[in-house]
Amino acid sequence: MTLKLNVTIYNKLLAQAEEAKEQGMIKLADGILEAIGSFPAEEIQEYTYTQLNDDIHRDMWKIASKLMVYYDVTSADAEKVDQTIVSWASKLVFDLETTLGVDSVVKGPLEPPVPGEDK
Repeated sequence: MTLKLNVTIYNKLLAQAEEAKEQGMIKLADGILEAIGSFPAEEIQEYTYTQLNDDIHRDMWKIASKLMVYYDVTSADAEKVDQTIVSWASKLVFDLETTLGVDSVVKGPLEPPVPGEDK
């Protein structure tokens, strides 16, 4: 599943990327543009907190593998790497939720309804 940002945040981030580029902040601009893709979501998709955490875990493994390539690592304890990833993922999600001003206790709008719950 390819996730896309809603139109509102997409357009705001696109404008910030363009402003960053004008100010010579190329790394920031490129990071935003790569992350948001070429167009926003056309329709709402269900996306659970579990899916979010699973996606972050997979993406952090990609980061770890890039480090392994860079350092030409020939051996790694996958369980220890995973423990580090889980620890940092938890901290990263918490810090980003705080930065974004979202309450992780409140169910996100893309969570599917539980049986008996109206959307």
